[in-house]
Amino acid sequence: MSAKSEPRGYNLGVPNVVIFDFDGTLTSRDSLLTFCISYGKAHPSRLLLVLLVAPLALLLLVRSQGAAGSLLLWALTLGRPSRELVRALRRYAHQTLPSYAHDSIFNELQRHVDEGSQVAIATGSLPLLVRELFAARQLKPIPIVGTRLRRKLGGWITQTHCTGHVKVEELRRRLSIKAWSSVYTNSIADRALIARAASVTLVNPSARTLRITQALSEGKKSLRVLRPT
Repeated sequence: MSAKSEPRGYNLGVPNVVIFDFDGTLTSRDSLLTFCISYGKAHPSRLLLVLLVAPLALLLLVRSQGAAGSLLLWALTLGRPSRELVRALRRYAHQTLPSYAHDSIFNELQRHVDEGSQVAIATGSLPLLVRELFAARQLKPIPIVGTRLRRKLGGWITQTHCTGHVKVEELRRRLSIKAWSSVYTNSIADRALIARAASVTLVNPSARTLRITQALSEGKKSLRVLRPT
């Protein structure tokens, strides 16, 4: 489940590149987590296996949030056909995820597109969920880098957990984006993106995220806060 057909063709001579986070920024929820909860409720037998591996996941959490989440995802999807999972992801993106969308932030994204900015999404969620939400909102697709999955021992695990500095590497490697002018995010987890941007828009940030971002800015960045409801 990787983004093999994302739109390409960036002209790096154009400086106005805008990067959007997805979970907590364009939407109000962690889209993959809420999908997993929904999927688990629809397949109660999966939850038993999740409970069995949960103690090991807690041990892994001390070292890696991605590894812990990957184990729980594996337990949730063990033995399930790939096509079934893809159908469930698409159904969730069309039927449930739109209710979590921040319309005002989608309007910001569309404004940048209309102004000719080069817009991309860098997310810890699955590109499939992002693409299908855009389709549900009847929006044109834009380039995405996100978490990629692969099959292992009969279930799905994360191949690339697209968070933190991994977003920077994935933007460079998969979309040839090495610089950007603006970032929209809700979390200081995107510090690597924030540090390279001249303009930062925080969406419903925590007090900690706002405080650290202000310290990083040191009056040298344009910083604003949006609080969509």
